[in-house]
Amino acid sequence: MKKLSEKNYWDSIYKNIIKNDQTRGLSYFIKFKGFIKHISRDYSNHVLSELYLKYLPKSPDLKIIEIGCAPGKYLINFHKQFGYMPYGVEYSEEGCSITKNNFLKAGINPENIIKADFFDDSFQLQNQKKYDLVFSRGFIEHFDDVDKVIDNHIKLLKDGGYLIVSIPNIRGINYSILKLSNRNSLITHNFSIMDKKVFRKLFENRDLNFIYCNYIGTFSFGLFNTNKKWKYYLWRISLIIQRPFDFILRVVFGGYHIKNKYTSPYLIFIGRKK
Repeated sequence: MKKLSEKNYWDSIYKNIIKNDQTRGLSYFIKFKGFIKHISRDYSNHVLSELYLKYLPKSPDLKIIEIGCAPGKYLINFHKQFGYMPYGVEYSEEGCSITKNNFLKAGINPENIIKADFFDDSFQLQNQKKYDLVFSRGFIEHFDDVDKVIDNHIKLLKDGGYLIVSIPNIRGINYSILKLSNRNSLITHNFSIMDKKVFRKLFENRDLNFIYCNYIGTFSFGLFNTNKKWKYYLWRISLIIQRPFDFILRVVFGGYHIKNKYTSPYLIFIGRKK
C-alpha cells in the first residue's frame, strides 16, 4: 500500500498552519456557546452535526477514536455533544503535540492521544474491537489501497459499533480552486474515490449495515488550504465572506442542504458493524 502523503508533509502542515490558526479557532469553539457558537459554524459542519444527532447514540460510556486526529477539535466536539470518551491516533509529532494541548484546554486526558502509525501491527492488535465509534475525516483519500485502510478502521470497532468516514470532494469547481490555491497538494490525494457511487462501493461486501452515504454541504472555502503567504490571507478573507452565506443557508434550508457532486465539499459514510 502506497501513502500519497508522508509524515514530514503533515508535520509541516500542523507546524505552519494549525499551530497558528486552528488552536485559536478551537479556543473560540470551546469558550463560546449558544447562538454565537451556532452562527460561527460553517454550513457543512452544521449539516454534519444534524446528521450525527439523527443517527448516532448519546452516551458517556461510549469510546470514540479518530484516525489522524490532529488538531482534535472534532473529537472535542463529539465529547461535548454526545458525551463520548475521545481517543485519537496520530503519527505526526507536531499533530500529537497540538492535539494533546487542545485536549488539556478542553479538560480531557491528553494521554488518550496515541502517537503511532495506524497501520502498525502492534497498534492494530492492542486496539482491536476496542471502540464503539471509529471516525476519520480527510484520511483515507491519502492512500492508493483504500480497501486496506477501511479494513483497519473496521478492525477497531466493537460489534454493533459505528463507522464514520468522510473525505473531501475535490471535483468540479473544488478541483479548480485547489489547483489555484495549492497545486502541490493535489498529488497527495486519491481522486478516484471522490464520487458518490465509487465511495459507496468501498463499504459494500463488508460486515456493515449502511446508515447514510452522500455528499455533504453546498460549498465551503474551508475545504482548501495554501502554502503561500499571500494566498493564505486571501483564503482567510474568503472564509469571512462565506460566513453570512452559511448563515443564510442554515436559515433557509436548515439540515436539508443542496448537495451535488460539483460543489459539495465532502462525502460521508455512516454505517454500523453487524
